[in-house]
Amino acid sequence: MNDPLTQRMVFLTGLLVLAGVAGALLSPHFLQGSTVGYLLQYVPVLGVLGMAQTLVMLSGGPGIDLSVGATMSLVGLAIAAMFGAGVPLLLACAAGLVIGGLLGAVNAVLVCVLKVPSLMGTLATFFAYSGLALALTGGAPIGGIPDWFAGLAQGRFLGIPVHMWVVFVPLAVVLHVMLSRTRIGSHIYAAGNDERAAFLSGVKVWRLRFGLYCLSGVIAGLAAIMTLSWFQAARPDAGEGMELLSVTVAVLGGAHIFGGIGRISGTVLAVLIVTTLQVALQLANISQAWQLAAIGVLLICSVMADNAVGDRLRAAARRAAS
Repeated sequence: MNDPLTQRMVFLTGLLVLAGVAGALLSPHFLQGSTVGYLLQYVPVLGVLGMAQTLVMLSGGPGIDLSVGATMSLVGLAIAAMFGAGVPLLLACAAGLVIGGLLGAVNAVLVCVLKVPSLMGTLATFFAYSGLALALTGGAPIGGIPDWFAGLAQGRFLGIPVHMWVVFVPLAVVLHVMLSRTRIGSHIYAAGNDERAAFLSGVKVWRLRFGLYCLSGVIAGLAAIMTLSWFQAARPDAGEGMELLSVTVAVLGGAHIFGGIGRISGTVLAVLIVTTLQVALQLANISQAWQLAAIGVLLICSVMADNAVGDRLRAAARRAAS
């Protein structure tokens, strides 16, 4: 319990319990068994975007990717358009992941090569990708997705949505292992903690961050595939608001905005907290405006808690890196 990162996990677990208690008090329907499946339906899309945001933040810079929601929308439209043009759906999905990586590479060029601050660079691509999605469709969704594809997001295995099993959980495990057990993970933390020291020790910092922005785009492509399965259509506004929610999940989960501190497990707990709170407020028929306000208050409390222990977290991370 003396480890600040462990304390953060305990703090998040406590928040999750409190969110569950609040849900039970707000609505008698919250404790029904069907609520679990309904709640977990929302977790994978926001969860994978939160993981992508966490990776970008961890590498420092400071880094942020405000285009993940717009990337998700644009990739979904590209997949649906390719399928409508006769490309097999699974092949179109694979091509969508490549397109996501290319859209992420645009961010990488802006931030890592042209040295545009990540906030401004990814905000610019957010507007560009969102505008392109609307311009190409006129704001109308692209349908025609076959019924069998709905099984990914709408199907259930042991009462849990299939995309939890085949996308969210595997991605979380792979990224956790990458960050905690591999050289790439140690390089990410090193770059986030002290960019100059990492560079002097042989870490290609700009190349590392370039790759993470590309990976963020690929993960946004995964989110697009899940959304396409869920809605059975590609919507130009599918990712609307997801960029800020993904930042909320990453920061709430313990990712330091200046890099070097954070865990995928924290992001997983954070997305469960946010989703539990959202579902509880929906079941209580509380308006969307108040839902957003509640998430904002939660984020403020998280940032205050992060500031209270931030110095201890950074000191512990530096000791671990050395």
